[in-house]
Amino acid sequence: MKTHALIAMLSLALLAACKQGPEPRYEGPKGNGRLVYQPGKGIVRKDSIASSDEAALFQAVEKAFTQGRMQDCVNLSEQLSLNFPEGSRVAEAIQLRIAARLALGRAQEGGLPRSVPLDRLLFLYLAPDDDPRLRELVARDRGIADYAKEFRANDFVDFIKRLAPDADAMYSSNQLGAALLDCRILITYYLPVQELREFRHRTAELTRDIAWLAFAARSYNDVVEICDDLLALNPPPAVKGDTLFIKAHAQRLNGAHFIAAESFDRLYRQAGLRDTDTRWRPYALLWSINEIMDSSKGPIYDLVPYEHALELIGEYELYRIENPNLSDKLKDQFVILCERAYDVLILRDTNAADTYSRLGEKDARDQYLKNAKNWESERDKRIARLRSSP
Repeated sequence: MKTHALIAMLSLALLAACKQGPEPRYEGPKGNGRLVYQPGKGIVRKDSIASSDEAALFQAVEKAFTQGRMQDCVNLSEQLSLNFPEGSRVAEAIQLRIAARLALGRAQEGGLPRSVPLDRLLFLYLAPDDDPRLRELVARDRGIADYAKEFRANDFVDFIKRLAPDADAMYSSNQLGAALLDCRILITYYLPVQELREFRHRTAELTRDIAWLAFAARSYNDVVEICDDLLALNPPPAVKGDTLFIKAHAQRLNGAHFIAAESFDRLYRQAGLRDTDTRWRPYALLWSINEIMDSSKGPIYDLVPYEHALELIGEYELYRIENPNLSDKLKDQFVILCERAYDVLILRDTNAADTYSRLGEKDARDQYLKNAKNWESERDKRIARLRSSP
């Protein structure tokens, strides 16, 4: 109850600090000039005078976090946010608070290794191969490199299963809900701060982490909402890819198949992302095809989605020529989708042939049987091509 009360007070304090417009607005420390970040001083303006009280309180927040006193870190950070909502260290304090919640809410049994913070594990799994921080990490030690290789080899479904115990524990302890609120406060209230690279990237990655945890906890509405907030921030390319991917899956599991297909398609072709930015582009094409078919009202009533799916499988055929190193598992999944789409078209024509046979229309029956045979032949040739190299 104490945590809920503090969160409610924080929200009211931030709204009360609003100077203009219906949305909260961060003005930052008083002074002239643009906001800048100075290590050790935080967000400052020219001629600004830092508050010694805020500086002392932030030092206490940092010390509690460093010493592993995460609940103290959360409490002190909330106190700083309430007392200095326009302060020079408030954005950093909220970021530390989110990281502290990630530690506080973890599962006592199961889940990912507790010896490593959750945000670092999520980074280890989600970072693109060419991220310099990832390269530096794996270059330090052969053991770390081997673990990273094994960990990153988990497919999406397996990783979510591994993440679920921690996500469920965070949800049950209300740390997940509180972290979602903290992320929204950072993104919407402290938006000018996010123009500073030091805060923009850290806020984007923390919010991405919370979105993935919310997905693993099956809180799909929260996933869609926080992802929309994060995408409005125009995050770095890798985070953008992770955000679109998890948002589309949340929409899929909410039953919004057509909307999910649009989100997957945005990730694949509209987001301006390269394969070096995100690993999810081919998977987005796969799931876009799947969701297009699932958006059909049924093969008897609506065949257009299946025809569209076959067109997109043609795009996959071109994509895999340019990207021959796709996993065998991913290739097999495209084969399954191809079979599924063709089988619907074959069923349509065999059903029509059966209907005309019952009506005594031999010529029409024979034509539809011929069409079904043609679909079968085309399917078999296409699947053979999909299973061949590359």
